[in-house]
Amino acid sequence: MPTFTASLANHHDPSYVVDAAKKIDSELAYENFLIGDERLNRNTHSLLALAAANTDDIGLGTGVTNPYTRHPAVTAAAMATLDKVSDGRARLGLGGGSPIVLDPLGYDQDDPVGTVRDAVKMIRALLDGDEPTIERPQFEIHGAGLDFTPDHDVPIYVAGRGPHLLGLGGFRGDGVIAGAGLASVEGMEYALEKIGNGAEKADRDVADIDVLCWAFLSIGEDRDTALDGVNPLVSRIVNKTPMPALTAIGIDEEDAKQVKALEDVKEMEAAELREHVPREVTEQFAIAGTPAECRAHVDRLHELGIDHIGLLSFDNEEHDELANLEAFSEHVIDET
Repeated sequence: MPTFTASLANHHDPSYVVDAAKKIDSELAYENFLIGDERLNRNTHSLLALAAANTDDIGLGTGVTNPYTRHPAVTAAAMATLDKVSDGRARLGLGGGSPIVLDPLGYDQDDPVGTVRDAVKMIRALLDGDEPTIERPQFEIHGAGLDFTPDHDVPIYVAGRGPHLLGLGGFRGDGVIAGAGLASVEGMEYALEKIGNGAEKADRDVADIDVLCWAFLSIGEDRDTALDGVNPLVSRIVNKTPMPALTAIGIDEEDAKQVKALEDVKEMEAAELREHVPREVTEQFAIAGTPAECRAHVDRLHELGIDHIGLLSFDNEEHDELANLEAFSEHVIDET
């Protein structure tokens, strides 16, 4: 039976996040709750503190943050605080960041692999009570140390979908969040290979690394309604991603060309996109469709050996984000 992690973006009103956290903690079949760190939306760490104060059991963390807009030392202090207020339930998801977040703030996402690598090293050292030093263009630390240390170990998950970030996760992470675009069997075969390469270099066993398959979620009794919830974002991602990166993770080149040929994707209605985004492309990024289709997708991943699935919930015409998580818990997890 896989482990499931629920996730919401950080655009919700704090009261919505609290309600979601309470329900996920006490009623739904998820073991963790992650909150995104995108744009200049509600502050992720404030939302996580609220979630911690209103829950007892679920793991809580960032899904995900980055070392550009948040200095790694500040992130270390925030995670140590979350560890305290949650009594040891903190998890850190850390990736290279998205242009959606970084471009408006003037960051060029230079050397994302090296930046994440050194951020993980520094954050872990700070959480261990050390006073590290590093100089790099993206951030510097000069013998700084936290004025307090967490009471528990805080696991660090490296997030990404490219080969080098996945390899870094295998080499250095406590876990890996295999990012959007790897939710198919082919995508996760690719991810496991790259994570395994990194683990081998560190003389580690990939079985000891918590590999989380990250997928967008939209579920509904009507298949088209469910797909409409995720296809607008899926089409924009495919439209912008270079072809070699798409084919490397298992997307058929002709399918990708079909999506890339679309003009003004942002202006297209979801119903229009149904005719242009093949289901195989959607399934690279999302677990979406009817409950039976979602169960079948989970079964295929589980047969591959994937035992941890993270779900970033999207709304559709049948459900808002929390209702999607509820429906998935009831109709997929409870029946898997």
